[in-house]
Amino acid sequence: MLSHYHATFDPEDENNSHAAMLRLVGYNKRVLEVGCASGHVSARLHERGCRVVGVEIDADVVEPARQWTERVVTGDVAGDTVWEALNGERFDVLLLGDVLEHLLTPLETLRRAVRLLEPSGSVVISVPNITHADVKVALLNGKFPYSDSGLLDATHVHFFTKESLVELVHHAGLVVVDLIRVTAPVFSTEIGVNSNDVSNQVLDALMAERESETYQFVVKAVLDNGARSLAHLSTQVVELTDQLFDNSVALSALTSDHATLRREFVDLTTAYEANRNDLDRLLRQRAFVKRLLPRFVLTLARRLLVRSSPLPARTPIETDEIPKDQLEG
Repeated sequence: MLSHYHATFDPEDENNSHAAMLRLVGYNKRVLEVGCASGHVSARLHERGCRVVGVEIDADVVEPARQWTERVVTGDVAGDTVWEALNGERFDVLLLGDVLEHLLTPLETLRRAVRLLEPSGSVVISVPNITHADVKVALLNGKFPYSDSGLLDATHVHFFTKESLVELVHHAGLVVVDLIRVTAPVFSTEIGVNSNDVSNQVLDALMAERESETYQFVVKAVLDNGARSLAHLSTQVVELTDQLFDNSVALSALTSDHATLRREFVDLTTAYEANRNDLDRLLRQRAFVKRLLPRFVLTLARRLLVRSSPLPARTPIETDEIPKDQLEG
């Protein structure tokens, strides 16, 4: 039986959390995949030369994952059984994809996982973004629509913003070195809201927020060695990532505006050519009329003059005006 969370995805997709996690994990690593489900990510990690140990709470769905993993440990990471089974092992990467939001004490679990990390290793985490505009629109309408999956999965007990995720990672003894946003346009998520649920003015205010269309955060973190330089670098990474994201959004908006202006230019050019052709036709007609008008007016005037003038009265013939020889004849 496949997990409810089993999914197919394109590893090259630039806007997919699973693909983003693969990029951050890399190749040929020993990976502890917490929440491996039926192995849809495990299989891709295996293709990249990674050796995977899976952890999954639902024992009924793990069988398909076993073919891609060294082994699968079943149990609840909130308890002791899983960590006792993994005691003494070390991993290059700890992968927690959409896991922490399901835990009552995510910080405690993350700290226990970090103990299994190689000193040069990394932790890759993905969580949904509770500040997506669709969630806010739903709240403005007095709704908080839980669903089987997605932003408001009914099994979520923790909700994350970018800041709260970075803070959690910091408290676990880690620093963020990479951050990826997976986006979903407003009104496109499973929340089910639409433009009729919010005024244009409020929507504009919501969309002014940086994370209004961020669906998930995917971060990569490394052990904090206490060096101020590393902490400073982590802060810069997050800030520069934010700036890059803002610039990307601005560029996307400009590109969209350019495309719109280009379409309008083409439409105006087409209309101009049509109007120009009409103008040329009218100018030709006017020139033709101007050539004919003098003759037409003259002819019309003559006809009107003829029609309006009375016939001349006949005058009597004076006999003395007729030659005599004609009279005699």
